[in-house]
Amino acid sequence: MLLSFSILVLKAVVCRALVANSLLSAADDGCNVEFAADPSVDVAGIYAALQAARSSVVATYPTTYLQDHTTSVYSDLLNLTQVSVIHFFSDMDVDCDGLNWDCEGNTDGDPLTSFGALDAEQVPWYVLPASLAFKEAILPNALGAIICNGNLFYAIFGDTNGASPEVIGEGSLLLGQTCFPDDEINGNNGHEALDVAYIVFPQEVPPGVQENSIDIEALKELGDQQILLLQQDLGISLQPDCSDP
Repeated sequence: MLLSFSILVLKAVVCRALVANSLLSAADDGCNVEFAADPSVDVAGIYAALQAARSSVVATYPTTYLQDHTTSVYSDLLNLTQVSVIHFFSDMDVDCDGLNWDCEGNTDGDPLTSFGALDAEQVPWYVLPASLAFKEAILPNALGAIICNGNLFYAIFGDTNGASPEVIGEGSLLLGQTCFPDDEINGNNGHEALDVAYIVFPQEVPPGVQENSIDIEALKELGDQQILLLQQDLGISLQPDCSDP
């Protein structure tokens, strides 16, 4: 009886490890990230659906101040049955504004973020062009789901880019280092490939956002709720549940 129970427990552990590895294959200890998506989320399936839903362009922005690359924001997935999102694919530069405005490599930091003075080392946030936020009525601190390096992490809309030109594709230091733990991400070194998917839930804001910090547990709870609804709307099945042997 004890041997059979041990085998069942071992099978459950192996199953959980396989699911975690498939979703967080390129992240270092990604399964321990507090703002990572639940294993039932089909990250690859959602990423593929986003790639296929690129016909309705909301706006187009450069991804660098040199304006050598541009990317478009899409509204194909607005007003689905259960959720409403916009999305785009871009790189990920690092935003160290707020409490860590003088982080390594950051030469032009601002002690404030657009809606407070968030801590770039403690808060996962993404940045949007100010004109996009206004045009699409995106609420401050709106939920985002970021697919990067094969993983999905939750973040808030914590800062805007109002420069000239407005660029797109930026995240806090914490988000960048979590997405790309082996790339020595800092204030002057981001991720250049335009393969990061940003999913924005314009009207969904997690509770517990403060001047400098957020409630990570509340962020994950809302994130899992909304991304699973999006997954259902897209007709994507849940990943296998290995919670029971």
